[in-house]
Amino acid sequence: MSRAPQGLRAWLLQRFTAVYLAVYLPVVTVILLARGMPDYSAWHDWFGQPWMGVVTAIFALAVMLHVWIGMREVLIDYVHAVWLRLPLLAVFALVSLGSLLWVLRALVLAALQR
Repeated sequence: MSRAPQGLRAWLLQRFTAVYLAVYLPVVTVILLARGMPDYSAWHDWFGQPWMGVVTAIFALAVMLHVWIGMREVLIDYVHAVWLRLPLLAVFALVSLGSLLWVLRALVLAALQR
C-alpha cells in the first residue's frame, strides 16, 4: 500500500488550513483596530456572538491541524527512533487537543454568558 495519497491529503489539508489562517488573522486584526476594543467586556461580547464563536472555533481547529501536520512530519523525518518518536507524537497530540478543547470551552462560556 502506498503512502502517497496519505501524504497528498496531509499536504492539501495543511494548505487549506494555511489559507483559512491567512484570511482570518488579517480580517480579525482589521476589525479589532477599527472597533478599538479596550476592555474585557467588549472582547467578551464580540467573541460571544454566534458567528464569531464559530469562525474562531474553526480557526482554533485549523491551527491545531496545521501545527499537527507540520510537527508530525518533522518528527517522522528527523526522529528515527520509534521508541522516542511515538511518545513525542502522543505528548504533542495531547497538548494540541487540550489546547483546542480549552479554546472551545472559552468560546462556549462566552456564548452562554451573553
